[in-house]
Parts: sequence; C-alpha cells; structure tokens
Amino acid sequence: MGLRDEPEPGRDTGDLEITRSEEQLQVGFDRVPYRRMRIVKYVTTEETTRTVQVRREELRIEPDDVVDSQPIERWAARLTPDEPLEITLSEEQVVIETRVVPIERVRVWVEDVSVGDQLIEGTLRQERIDIVDPTMTAQRDGLPGDGPDDLDRDRGDRLGGTAEDDRPVY
Repeated sequence: MGLRDEPEPGRDTGDLEITRSEEQLQVGFDRVPYRRMRIVKYVTTEETTRTVQVRREELRIEPDDVVDSQPIERWAARLTPDEPLEITLSEEQVVIETRVVPIERVRVWVEDVSVGDQLIEGTLRQERIDIVDPTMTAQRDGLPGDGPDDLDRDRGDRLGGTAEDDRPVY
C-alpha cells in the first residue's frame, strides 16, 4: 500500500489545528502637501515729522564799569582801532540720517493642529470554520447549511459570506 495524504476514515489523526483569520481595520496616515507658504520680509514707508530745536551762537556786548582797576581780559586787551578782533560764531545745522536698528525678533515654526474628526468606514471580511457532512440532513440540529442541499454554498473561501449566513463564528 502507498502513502496517503489524507487520513483513513475512522483513524485517529491526532490534534488538528486550523487557523481562522479576520480582517481588521488599520488606520495610518500619510503626509501630503496641501498648501505652500512663503515667508517674506518687505519694507513699507511712512512719512514722519518731528520738531527739533536748532541753536546758534550770537555775540553780545555788555558794558561793565571799571572798578578798582580790575585786570582786563586778555582778548579784550588786544582790541585796538588798527586791528579788530574777529570771533567765529557757530550754529547748528540739521543733519538727517537713517539707521537700521533691530526692533523685534520673529520666530517661525510649523505646528500640527487638529482640524477635526473624520469618520472612516470599511468592510471587513472574517473567515468562518464549518464542518460540512453531506450525509447529514437539514433537520438534525435545525441549523441551516447542515444538509446536502447546502453543500455547494459551503465550498471554497468563506470570506465575504452573505447576510443570510446565520452560523456561529468560532
């Protein structure tokens, strides 16, 4: 006799394990660009007006009586009718200049913010495991699918079963 892949009827096959699987909804996220932003710095102009005080020197002559032969100041002693004394007076002129000075530091960063909840839906398939015995009648336990008429429906992949399938999931 040759070797057989299937056990002979009535023989103990030992422990038989069957793995049942089902689909689960896995939610992941992909980052996709939705908007391009540019950071720019620009210059605006503003007309400004200020009032400043401008000064100048003026020469004043103040007569003073000579009392007790006070000494005459040096520059006044040089004053003669032949040689006049010249004094240079000065005045302020307004000089306008602009300077760039730091006023404020601005930091820029990207922040993840929640834009709301999104409802997701999906159809999941489950594997079911049934024992199909074509010799059994449908009246034995009153369960649908136990009779020979349901044999064709029970063949093949059980994923994606119909709503009429009332069998318990194991």
